[in-house]
Amino acid sequence: MVAAVLVCSEANLLFFWPMPRRLIPIVFLTFVNTIGFSILIPVLPFVVERYGSSPFMYGVLLSAYSLCQFLAAPLIGSLSDKFGRRPTLLLSQLGTFLSWLIFGAAYFIPENVSASFTAFSLPLVVIAFSRVIDGITGGNISVTNAYVADITPPEQRTRRFGLLGAVMGFGFVVGPALGGYTASFSIGYLGTVIAAAVISLITLVVTYFYLTESLTHDELNHKLNIHLLKELNIFAKLRQFTGNTFTKQLFIRRIFFALAFAAFTSTFALYAKDILELDAKRLGFLLLFIGLFSILNQSMIAHRVAKRLGDYPTFNLGQFVLMLSIAGLALRPGLIGFIVLMYLTNLGMSLSMPTFKSLLTGTVDKSRQGQITGLDESLLAGSNGVAPLIAGALYGVWSAHAFGVFSILLLLPLLYFFPYNRPDDTV
Repeated sequence: MVAAVLVCSEANLLFFWPMPRRLIPIVFLTFVNTIGFSILIPVLPFVVERYGSSPFMYGVLLSAYSLCQFLAAPLIGSLSDKFGRRPTLLLSQLGTFLSWLIFGAAYFIPENVSASFTAFSLPLVVIAFSRVIDGITGGNISVTNAYVADITPPEQRTRRFGLLGAVMGFGFVVGPALGGYTASFSIGYLGTVIAAAVISLITLVVTYFYLTESLTHDELNHKLNIHLLKELNIFAKLRQFTGNTFTKQLFIRRIFFALAFAAFTSTFALYAKDILELDAKRLGFLLLFIGLFSILNQSMIAHRVAKRLGDYPTFNLGQFVLMLSIAGLALRPGLIGFIVLMYLTNLGMSLSMPTFKSLLTGTVDKSRQGQITGLDESLLAGSNGVAPLIAGALYGVWSAHAFGVFSILLLLPLLYFFPYNRPDDTV
């Protein structure tokens, strides 16, 4: 495993170097933030089990972060346009650090204590509150994307966003493994929380001491009026950008493929368990391979295809590959076929995501990057909050055939927008 990671890391350096000095802290923050987010993935089911709660509460804890981020991400993006990327990232990192402290406090509350206003145990309520805090302040992905767009020429954005994707893939390899290891000690999930809090503190220190502001004083959107209720009105925010036909198309397609991919990610583990009869250990190794796929595709393939075909054709190609791979799961292939489809799914996302971000940030000028990336992150978070509930119900009824339904969410916009030619105007 170490050798594979080193090979992918060397490939990453080879294809993305030279890297601007200002980008290095953002790459580090992306990596550490991804670990901090994914470290909880293998631990949370056992936290819920410890307090004797149902799978419903597990779903609540999963959805709380995403739904709060859905509401808050546009506000975080607007704050970064008005006050700068660096102070907004500091605020976001501080919120994440505080959320882990609250999460850790739940460990010291007796397990049999119930909250007077709910049927759930008080520790679980405290944990849910910590996830809400992290979701509200956790819109840092949109700000880091805006930062990259600020300091990167348009013709290099796909490559730089691909770098962030590779780094996130590596983070998703390391995070769950670290989470499982730290939870194996006698203090249980508190070990994981301590590790996550330390990671969060590191990002806070790096942001404060090493990250420079990407916007000059003149580039800050000082005239931007931020009203809390208006910022939380996602649909009103969307209308500000959909006067541009191409931007409107991108947001429509974002909703469809975010729903499709969230539905896939929330049920593929059930597929592996039910259809392939994989146990938790084997599924963990499978997740490791998928993470390595991401590093390979993002660092060696995606930017080359985009350079040859262009961003918009590459985005469409990625959506097509993603649609076919998800649909293929409905055929119930064996383990080898499943791994091949997982690689193709990862390839489809690796082709789609960097080019989508490059296309989206190219539709606005520098003063509105935070707003548009915040909206994008909000749509993604909303999909992650809603899709698992629907996908789980469909899988419960149709089993593997549900993946055919998920793929239709990708097919419809592909057919509708296929003849569209991308304009170069901005809003």
